[in-house]
Amino acid sequence: MKKAMKNLPKHSEVDTTYEAKPLAFALSMVLSLLMWLLLGPSLSRLLRPLGIPYLTANAPFLAMVGGFLASKQILLKQPLKSLLTDHPVFQTSLFIKSFLIYFLSATAFLLVDVLLNPHYYQPMTGSSPSTYLLMLPLVLLLTPLQTSAEELVLRMLPVRAINKGRLSRDSRLQLVTSLVSALLFAVPHLGNLELTIASNRLVVVLYYALFGFVVTYLCLKHRGFEIALAIHAANNLFIALVCNHPSSSLPSLPLLETSRPIGTVYDLRQLCISLALVALLTRNQKES
Repeated sequence: MKKAMKNLPKHSEVDTTYEAKPLAFALSMVLSLLMWLLLGPSLSRLLRPLGIPYLTANAPFLAMVGGFLASKQILLKQPLKSLLTDHPVFQTSLFIKSFLIYFLSATAFLLVDVLLNPHYYQPMTGSSPSTYLLMLPLVLLLTPLQTSAEELVLRMLPVRAINKGRLSRDSRLQLVTSLVSALLFAVPHLGNLELTIASNRLVVVLYYALFGFVVTYLCLKHRGFEIALAIHAANNLFIALVCNHPSSSLPSLPLLETSRPIGTVYDLRQLCISLALVALLTRNQKES
């Protein structure tokens, strides 16, 4: 018996640590969302006198983090790592590689568009080297926290619930899971300011849904959420630090401000190419 156990693949030992408790995952998601919706606005009002719009906009996600931590302690009762990945350890190399690919892709698109359409871009009003440097630590702290909270609550928990803990290798269940994830990721974003000023609201909704679907599908194939955490953080850090829209739901003081219309085919094209690059360049990523 001992000899047979020794010959088991490494991932088999990890798989046995998962408990199939979809109800706990679902209730954790509900609790986190309730904290976000009910306590988040109050926390924003509390921080508003500080006069930092970026902090005020991110305050509800601090409430979401609080809800998740409470649910983890009360309902889930399992290590955070078991939510993040099915591998023995968090795939740091996959995370870094995905982050860099997506961030560099966004940078390349920006540079090309600045050259072709310079009238869309100008230095951020009210921004200066000193204010940028003052905001930098806050952005580097809060943005990954905000994106990770969204990923945990809107992607990982529902995906774990559907898959009963361990991520399924069944292609049909992966497709269904990705479709549900697309819906769950898109719906909470329908209240974003971008949707109210979009040239085509359907394109914006499709953008969020596509982000939800493709990223979840990649995570299922890689048996972990390293790619989702990386891409989401790269996307929002790029917005916060490099180029933002004046009507963004996450106001910041980046290097550039853009007046490019929101909700165009250009946005979808950039997303598709960036996600395709991540998928292509990480397809042979090996477990560390």
